[in-house]
Amino acid sequence: MVCLTGILNAQSRRAKTYSESAPTLEKRSDKDKPETPSEINQTNSEDEVIRVETDLIIVPTRVTERNGKSVANIKKPEFKIFENGVEQEVAYFNVENQPITVALILDMSYSSVFKLPEIQYAAFEFINQLKPDDKVMVISFDEKPHILCEATNNRTALKLAINSTSISSGTGLYKTLDLVLNKKLNQVSGRKAIVLLSDGVDTSSGKLSASDVLKSSVETDVLVYPIQYDTYEDVQKSRKGSAEVRYDENDRPYSVQRAKIKGERLEDYKAADQFLNQLSEQTGGSVYKVADTFNLNSAFAKIADDLRKIYALGYYPSSERKVGVRYAIKVRVYRPNLVVKARSGYIFNQNRNLIK
Repeated sequence: MVCLTGILNAQSRRAKTYSESAPTLEKRSDKDKPETPSEINQTNSEDEVIRVETDLIIVPTRVTERNGKSVANIKKPEFKIFENGVEQEVAYFNVENQPITVALILDMSYSSVFKLPEIQYAAFEFINQLKPDDKVMVISFDEKPHILCEATNNRTALKLAINSTSISSGTGLYKTLDLVLNKKLNQVSGRKAIVLLSDGVDTSSGKLSASDVLKSSVETDVLVYPIQYDTYEDVQKSRKGSAEVRYDENDRPYSVQRAKIKGERLEDYKAADQFLNQLSEQTGGSVYKVADTFNLNSAFAKIADDLRKIYALGYYPSSERKVGVRYAIKVRVYRPNLVVKARSGYIFNQNRNLIK
């Protein structure tokens, strides 16, 4: 039997014997983003320094083959964790199917490509695929969020909550995610995830921005799974259909096209793609793009399966913590040709329940 140490020492420069997660933290300038522990220690001495001695950083991690099939037999010695490039001791390792709390967030704006009964049915089926002791909170949103049900494993209460959803106007996506990340799931211990059904385009969150939500997601250990549909063509058709009709001097009708507003522009949809991809990547989740009810149901089923196959890794940071500083995380699995998805980092904030 070949020991793991021997395998590691025999690594070839031509072929990696390991697979590694890829941090995708929000972009910052070189001036603002420390790259090494030594650079972190050279930060302005007026910054508050906090020594972490008992707090454990939890890193939810998924490992799959290239075809998406989960790999469920990886042992603790095959994992390594790096913080800002420095290896950390894996102090916590769990592969048991522990209960999970899921925030199911449903976009109820008029722009949804799915009819309400289709969304409700798919949401029911998703809940039915979870384990009996898993908890779900149901949130819908239009221009503002609506908490339809707090976290519970009572399937009857959850179905009543989903049945109470209704289509309305406005899309306060950032506002809703901010509420769930900062006021709901941060009060929950254990494994946590957000499953979001939306096109990703925000029109009604006021001063809250995509970067605000991305920053909040880095400060948590919540996996985010967006299920994204494309509403751009439908929105353009709606604009044309609602255009004002006028008549020329010969009494011939013509349409007056108003200027496109937020939520109707192509650049809004490109920004939505970038936002949802970055949100999922830096939390360790995945984006599922859907266009019909079959794909919608399939996406919910894949997410339910993913949530049952997550490795929980943990480490005690070996360096000093500074408030507001980002710490990049990489997870390495010593098997080749695997896809490793893990939380890409965190921002230390002593006032948040960040480090579990």
